[in-house]
Amino acid sequence: MTPPPPGPPRGRVDPALADRLTDAVLLSGLPVAFGDEGPGVRIRPARPVDDADRCTGLAALDWLPSPRLTGAAATAEPGRPAGPARQAVGTAMVNALAEFLPAFGLETTAVGSARELRVGLPAHQDGGLHVPPGVLAARPAGRTPTDLGLPGVVVDTVRRSAALAGLPLAAHLGATGLTLAPCAPTGDRRAEGPGGAVDLGWNPSRRLADLADSARPEASRAAEARAAVDAALRHALGTALRACGTDLRWLHAHHRLRAYGESTPTIRR
Repeated sequence: MTPPPPGPPRGRVDPALADRLTDAVLLSGLPVAFGDEGPGVRIRPARPVDDADRCTGLAALDWLPSPRLTGAAATAEPGRPAGPARQAVGTAMVNALAEFLPAFGLETTAVGSARELRVGLPAHQDGGLHVPPGVLAARPAGRTPTDLGLPGVVVDTVRRSAALAGLPLAAHLGATGLTLAPCAPTGDRRAEGPGGAVDLGWNPSRRLADLADSARPEASRAAEARAAVDAALRHALGTALRACGTDLRWLHAHHRLRAYGESTPTIRR
């Protein structure tokens, strides 16, 4: 009888899991952080909580914001906003990962008093979401915030907050990352804001979006993953951007996340 192949060494993430997890994060449109500097999702080995904890090969995830926010939090005096902002951003993004990674065929579990988010491969056979080559469709570039005539003060505020949090900002409506668009009509003038406002959204990677919109057999699963990413990140964006200085509001009745400008206190460093 052939013995089973040895597992990964202690303190290492299973290579197959690391590859699947990295691909899922990149498909969602989020960056992967390599090493201890952000921004992005840091993939590290799970840490055992006690001697009986069998976590060899499992991954644990953290969100690393920008080095600027990390540095500001490390040197901030008590009561200053940088420390709480770093904590709020990290928690919101890890919660989002826990929500959408199962749609990519990965199992997530929060363990320990620190609620470490662990990720593993499912017990049943699941190859995950495979994106075949040649899936990208030709399309014109989307319109930029300038093309759309969005209020510059609000755009600049969202851009600063996104940079602090470590979130990619889409250069145009068809690009990957945090999108800015004109406010959709709601029938409520108070929702517009006195100085103008913008609606915020999220685009996953082009690979995931184009697969979901294709006629390929994998399209339905890609569409489910895209919907999971959209739902998870819209909620995370509200928390992360607010913590980093953007005044915004979630219009629940219209499923809109709307930004109005800079909030106080702000993070200056």
